[in-house]
Amino acid sequence: MIWKLAGTAAVGILSYGLLKTYKPEYAALSQAATAAALLFLISGELKNVTAFFAESLGNSGMDLSFSGVLFRVLGVALITQFSADTARDNGQQGLAQAVEFTGKVLIVALALPVLKAVLQMIAEFSENL
Repeated sequence: MIWKLAGTAAVGILSYGLLKTYKPEYAALSQAATAAALLFLISGELKNVTAFFAESLGNSGMDLSFSGVLFRVLGVALITQFSADTARDNGQQGLAQAVEFTGKVLIVALALPVLKAVLQMIAEFSENL
């Protein structure tokens, strides 16, 4: 598996370098295509990781609805980081900062149900004192 990932990354790096030199308008598309190919290659491993976390959360007695929030937040964080890095690589500092800011706002919005549950738990705990 690691050889497939390394080979795909090498092809992506070479194509990006060539395109940046001869057709700069397509260089960012090359980066995105390489990233998509890498994600496709590890999709099977992602299923194993999500199954592990779901099982671990189930064994902990934690509400399983929060696992969906956790995975969405993680996905938003990874996609935001990739998008911001791609923008920076293409000289778009302002766009990179805007992407990071909107990603952070989206993460906070996704985490609101968890925050609400934690606040309710604290309120119930303080009432029982």
